[in-house]
Amino acid sequence: MPSENGKAPTGSSCCKMFALPLILSLCLLNSANGFTQCNACIRLPLPMKQGGPLFGKIPPTAKFDINAIEALEAEIDYQEKLVIQQQKSQNDGPNQDDEWELLQSTSDLHGLKEYEVSEELHNKRIDAILSFMEPDMSRSKCGSLISDGMVAILTSEDKAAGQTPTVTTRKSLKLEKGTVMYVKHAVDETPLEILAQNLPLNILYEDEHMIVLNKAAGMVVHPAVGNWDGTVVNALAYYLANDSPFGSGDFIEVDGKVKPDQAEGVDVDGTDGEVITFRPGIVHRLDKGTTGILVVAKTRDSLSALSGAFANREVRKTYVTVAVGNPGKRVVIDKPIGRHPVHRQRMRVVPDPSKMNSSGMSPKQRRAAGFGGKSTAQLGRTALSFVDTLAFDGKLSVAQVRIETGRTHQIRVHLQDRTTPVYGDDVYGFGDWNKRLAKSHMIQRPLLHAFKLELNHPVTGKKMIFRAHMADDMIGVARGIWPAGDEERPDLFTPMDVEIEE
Repeated sequence: MPSENGKAPTGSSCCKMFALPLILSLCLLNSANGFTQCNACIRLPLPMKQGGPLFGKIPPTAKFDINAIEALEAEIDYQEKLVIQQQKSQNDGPNQDDEWELLQSTSDLHGLKEYEVSEELHNKRIDAILSFMEPDMSRSKCGSLISDGMVAILTSEDKAAGQTPTVTTRKSLKLEKGTVMYVKHAVDETPLEILAQNLPLNILYEDEHMIVLNKAAGMVVHPAVGNWDGTVVNALAYYLANDSPFGSGDFIEVDGKVKPDQAEGVDVDGTDGEVITFRPGIVHRLDKGTTGILVVAKTRDSLSALSGAFANREVRKTYVTVAVGNPGKRVVIDKPIGRHPVHRQRMRVVPDPSKMNSSGMSPKQRRAAGFGGKSTAQLGRTALSFVDTLAFDGKLSVAQVRIETGRTHQIRVHLQDRTTPVYGDDVYGFGDWNKRLAKSHMIQRPLLHAFKLELNHPVTGKKMIFRAHMADDMIGVARGIWPAGDEERPDLFTPMDVEIEE
């Protein structure tokens, strides 16, 4: 405001009278009333309209190139994959890479399959080309060969210049006509039959159609690479052939041998469509470290019926877990799960495909506009979990989780995304907490248990409810968190009978 002599106040007196955020407002008021700004204030050019200045903020203009940023992100991802591949090659030892070292340094290509890109395959993806050249091999298997560093390429220009083939791990790499691919196939160590083994099984229920088990920790469900024996299937092969009072069923021979059964058209719940060769009667799967209820079909008719029930979400599956932190009461987690783009053995919660990225467009809009974007396979598969904390001691909790879907590692991934991972999970959990569990309880596995399974009998149609109490190591941890657990939820701590509706 003006001083007593009619002049505007000096800069020092003006700025002392008002806080810094009000200086601009003072200047505007002064200008509107004909007063002169003080020397300490900044005169800003303002857009004008009839009757006075516009008090609006001009929106900033973007000065960055979206395409350049995304190209940089793609290059970073590619470089990260190369580093991981190099580390994997170093960890695998020198013997596995000797043939490629020979390939890089000489022209000796003995023992490798050689394919030349034809005119019709010009500028196609390398995994698609390899799939075309190897019709008996699936597209995903071809992609695995490439990402595992089993394919090298030599362009026509490099060949003319006297260069040697170079290994590529990029499945999306497009090849030109005349490029030669060199493929190294891993030695197939798959056994021709399953070995029957006399291993302990905790049987909850059995009849001539199916068998229900309480799987122990550390036991793999079916034979696969790295676990050709010691699995549930190996134990069942022996038990059904030698000890079962209800017969061996359709998959086990009299001598206990089991031939590889592709079970075409039968989807195994919890595998997300992965091919499982040795799976006689298997309709769902539990992770190696997970304990609890596992149902196995003994006949082909039961296999078809149970597989359909799991696929149609007619089976109700409830788990109990010890989690780090508190997941919350009556929590619904509805987030899609897909394979990790770099760490292929891991799963992850896939970002919401409906949300826009830095370009201001959703992936669907970007694909429609011709800018690429995530494919359907990269968007993950629907995963729905219902979480309810039963007890919390301020650090750890005992939680019940019911899953509507059966995705690979679903509970472990959903709880990790909630930053309350499964206690002891060495893939998705907290390393320092896992070390504490190993030191205090000598436990080195995820504390996750398939507690209850509700389904209709595959032949009679009667509703059946199976319950299996937690394993002893998990009970010890749970009682420390929940001293009253035995009284409040005895079904989690003590054996319970099977319920069958009449």
